Amino acid sequence: MAWPSLALVVLLAVSIFVTDASDPDILTDFIVPPGTNTSLLNGAFFTYTGFISSNAADPAKFTATKATVVEFPALLGQSVSYAALVFGAGTLNPPHIHPRASELLYVVQGPLMVGLVDEVAGKVYTQTLQTGDMFVFPKGMVHFQYNAGTELARAFSTFGGASPGTVSLPGAIFESGIDDNVLQKSFHVDQATVETLKHDLAPAVPVAPPPSTAAPGLSTRSAALAVLVGFGAAFWL
Repeated sequence: MAWPSLALVVLLAVSIFVTDASDPDILTDFIVPPGTNTSLLNGAFFTYTGFISSNAADPAKFTATKATVVEFPALLGQSVSYAALVFGAGTLNPPHIHPRASELLYVVQGPLMVGLVDEVAGKVYTQTLQTGDMFVFPKGMVHFQYNAGTELARAFSTFGGASPGTVSLPGAIFESGIDDNVLQKSFHVDQATVETLKHDLAPAVPVAPPPSTAAPGLSTRSAALAVLVGFGAAFWL
């Protein structure tokens, strides 16, 4: 096969893959769950009220309240979904991707720093957004948000898909069962560091205070920094 023909096949395959990763077109105006009596359908089906009632945001943490097809079934087939993001001072939405949708973020209470990784160009694009600013994260590209200030920050995100999916990279790397040897070689760290990172990323559970003789280890802040540094290095190594 000639080189131009091979290149065309590759481009066509990429195009098909991207299309398949998006919401499919539907043949009706909207979709109702199986078994629904459509004669009883009313405005409540098209209404979602969970943003306020389900958003018990801790101002000291990062909180994401979603309205995807899981929480709001009327979105099925509509190629759109939403999320409300609340950032406590100094909190982070770690590097992650949305494999099935682009994201348009709108800051309603800033400032808020955002970042986008272009692995092809080997660059990170960052911007500190103010209240009223918007930023787009293309589908499937690694990105993050960080509140570097001392006050609460808030934003809303619109997704170009009813089920955008979220893959948190720290969790996907250190909590998915990848062999420790692979992690050590990938991030150029020792076994103790890998274990510390896994421990710091694990969900918090009530435990008794550790004894004063406990062995020293990385702090959560140091562990998170190691993840980000190692993750960034992975793109250029």
